Amino acid sequence: MDRQGLLKAMTQPDERLLFAKVLDQAAFSLKRHSPAFTDFLDMAKSGKFLELLSYERDLQVMAFGGTEDTERRMLGFAPDYMEFGKEDFPICALRIQKNRKFGQADLSHRDYLGSILGLGIDRGKIGDIFVGEEETICFVERDIAPYITANLQKVSRTPVEVEETEIEAVSVEKEMELRHLSVASVRLDAVAGAALHLSRGKIQDYISAEKANVNWSVTTNPSCMLKEGDMVSVRGFGRFRVLSIGGRTKKDRIVVEVGIYI
Repeated sequence: MDRQGLLKAMTQPDERLLFAKVLDQAAFSLKRHSPAFTDFLDMAKSGKFLELLSYERDLQVMAFGGTEDTERRMLGFAPDYMEFGKEDFPICALRIQKNRKFGQADLSHRDYLGSILGLGIDRGKIGDIFVGEEETICFVERDIAPYITANLQKVSRTPVEVEETEIEAVSVEKEMELRHLSVASVRLDAVAGAALHLSRGKIQDYISAEKANVNWSVTTNPSCMLKEGDMVSVRGFGRFRVLSIGGRTKKDRIVVEVGIYI
C-alpha cells in the first residue's frame, strides 16, 4: 500500500489526519490477517476514502452503518481471501423509549445526540439516529453500547429507557418524497439536476468539485450513467435513490422515478 501517495490526495490537514487513521486500520487488517474497522464517518469522508482504497490489491473494503440508508458509516477492511460481510461490523442498535408522562412530547435528533455525547462518548462511536414517535433507534459501536444502556437515563429533561439490540431486529426507514422526472438521459448530471432542482451547469460544477456521490463513492464524471437502485447525494442539496427507469415519452425523453430523502 502506497501510504504516502494516498495521503497526497488529502489537501486539508484535518482530513489528512483522519485518513491516516483509516490507513492504519487497513494496514492492520493486512498485517494481522483479520478484519479491522474505522469509527463512524460522515457521508462525504466515507465516500471519498472508500473510492481511494477500492483500488488497493489484496484488500477488501466495505462501508456500512447499520442499514442501507445510513449516512454515517464505518469502513471495514479484510484480506481479499477472507469471507467478509456486513454481519462482521461491530455495530449494534439501541432502542431508546421515552416516558411521555414525565417529559417533553417532542425530542429532536440534536437532543438525543447531545445527551449521548454528554456521557463523555466520542462522536465517532455514534452512527445515525432515527427519531420516531414511539421509539428512537441509534446505531453505535458495539463496545460502548453497554455503557450507554447503563448510563443514559434522560434525553434533555425526559426520562428514557435504553435497550441494546441486534441491527437485524430493527426496522428503520427514512421518509422519501416520490418524484417523477422527465430527462433527456440517465446521466448523473441530467437526473441529479432535475431531482434537486439545479441547472445542468451548476450540477456539473458540483460534480467536478467532488461534491457528488453515487452509491457512497465520490464521482467527478457528470456522464456517469445511473441505474435503478443507485443512491445519489450532492453535498448541501440532499440525496435521492433511483427507484425506476421507464420508457421514452413521445418527445423522446426518459421517465425516471426517484425518492428524495426528506
